[in-house]
This record gives sequence, structure tokens and C-alpha cells, in this order.
Amino acid sequence: MEDRTQMHPENGQFSRDAWYKHLIDIAKLSDTRQRYDSLVQLHQTTLDFYLPAVKAITPEIAASPSSDGRSRSLVVAHIVGWEEWQSQVFGDSDKDERLRRQMKLQGYYDTETRKLVDFEGVDNFNAYNAKRYDGKPWSEIQQKAINTALQLQSFFSPNPNKQWIDFLENTPDHNWRILPGVTLNIPSGWYLWMVSMEHEAVEHREDLIDKPR
Repeated sequence: MEDRTQMHPENGQFSRDAWYKHLIDIAKLSDTRQRYDSLVQLHQTTLDFYLPAVKAITPEIAASPSSDGRSRSLVVAHIVGWEEWQSQVFGDSDKDERLRRQMKLQGYYDTETRKLVDFEGVDNFNAYNAKRYDGKPWSEIQQKAINTALQLQSFFSPNPNKQWIDFLENTPDHNWRILPGVTLNIPSGWYLWMVSMEHEAVEHREDLIDKPR
């Protein structure tokens, strides 16, 4: 398997291609414990970037436009929203059913209204989540991002029991179009964990580290 250091070449630049190759290599590991341990390491590496990046965002930067026109604060809130839902799944007493519903975009628990909400598509959830966080002070979103990221990580102990890995492995398969022309077939439990890292480390990286536009 590729050395994780290759995600950061000698020039110090993050390599998006190397990151995806590393993740795909992990996903293809047949030994589920080895796959799990590799993802635990990648998750920690991801948080070593993500948490300091979020902490370094000032209110001025948070209010500035992101690469897609949203404020940076709403980009972070977007990450928070999905991780909050993933934590709801992994922390549920009936994880299997909750995960199946989440993969259909059903059963999101809004902690403010205390209601379960279903969505017709990803864009609908993103719009709903943006509305929830629009206008909230950056300090609140920032702390929520830190807390939610650490909460999600807490489900993936370095010393898991076999039942936890079996749960991840025995969830319904999901075809993840991870890159143009590349579809990764992976159990949806593993997918939800992996996609949270992609959010933090790759998909929104530019908006987490850029200066105000």
C-alpha cells in the first residue's frame, strides 16, 4: 500500500490524487481489521489538518465568499451537518435500520425542532442545513464543527470489538462515484466513514485554508 507520506510530497503541497489513491487502496483491502486500522490512521491524519484549519478561521475569513459563492462559515456548517447525521447513525441503538434510512436520505433528526426529517435529494438536505446555520455566529459554528468532528471520530476506537467491524462490513453495498470514471463499491457503513474524511481533507480543503477573496 502507498505510504501515507506521499499525500504530502517534498514541496509540501497536498496531493489530491495521492489521497484518493490511498483511500481506494484501503477500501480494497480484504482484511477488514487491516482496513479498519488504516482508516483510523487516515482519520487522525485528516483531523490533524481539519481541526487546526477550522480553529484558524477568523470571523472575517468565515464571512468571506467560498469557491462556490457561499460564505466559508456555511461551507463548514455543510460539513457539520453531514457529520452530525453520520454520528446519529453510528450512535443509534438500531444502527442497521438508521443507516438504511440515512442512505435513502430519511430520518435526519433536527436537534433544534426535535423532529425527524426526510429529504428528496442531497441538494434538499444541503439547503435545509444551510438555512439552519445561516446567520449563526461563526464562534458557534466553529465550536460545533470541532465538537462534531471529534464526536464522529469517537465511534472509531483504535481497539474495536469484532461486532463493530462486522457492522461496518455487513451494511448494504453502495456504489460511490469517488472520481470521474471511478466507482467504488463498498459497504455503506465504511462509505459513511470514508466520505466524512473526504469532506474534511479534500472536497472543501481550498475553502478551509484560503485567505479571504
